[in-house]
Amino acid sequence: MSTDERRQKEEGDALALLHNDHVDILAMFEGLRSLSASRSVSRTLSTACGLLVQHAQIEFELFYPALRGLSGFEDVLDAARIEHRTMNELISELVHASPRNGLRASRIEALAMYVAHHFREEEEKLFPRARSLGIDLMALGRQIVKRRAEIELEGQPAACKQAA
Repeated sequence: MSTDERRQKEEGDALALLHNDHVDILAMFEGLRSLSASRSVSRTLSTACGLLVQHAQIEFELFYPALRGLSGFEDVLDAARIEHRTMNELISELVHASPRNGLRASRIEALAMYVAHHFREEEEKLFPRARSLGIDLMALGRQIVKRRAEIELEGQPAACKQAA
C-alpha cells in the first residue's frame, strides 16, 4: 500500500474509516473462499479474524456509544450487539476447530455471510442516520485512528492467534 493510500485510510470521518474496514474485511473473506491450502487459509483466517475483532472493538468503544441515546438508534444498536455476539461465536468455533475439520469451509462461509449482512445493515441503516444527526464525524474519525493504533500495539487477540 502506498503512503497516499495508507494516509487516505487513516484520515477522514468515522464513517469513511469504518466503511474502509468493511471493504478490507469482506475482501479477505472473499479471498478465503478461493484458497485451498490449509496453511494459507489459516494465515488469512487469522488476519481476517484479527481485523474483524479490532473493528468490533472500535465500534463498541467509540462508534456505538456516540449513537447511544440518540433518537431512533437503540433497536439498531441492540441488533448490532447481537450480531457481534454471533460473529464472535463463529470466530471461536473456527479458531478452535482443527484445520482438517470438514466443517471449516462451511463455518468460514457462514461467518463471511454474517459479516456481509452486518456490514450492509450498518451501511444502510446506521451510517446515513449518523451522518444526518450532525455528529462530529471528523473528531470521531481521529479517535478511531488513535484507538486503532493502540489496539495494534497490543497485538492480535489471543483467540485469533489460534487460527494460525
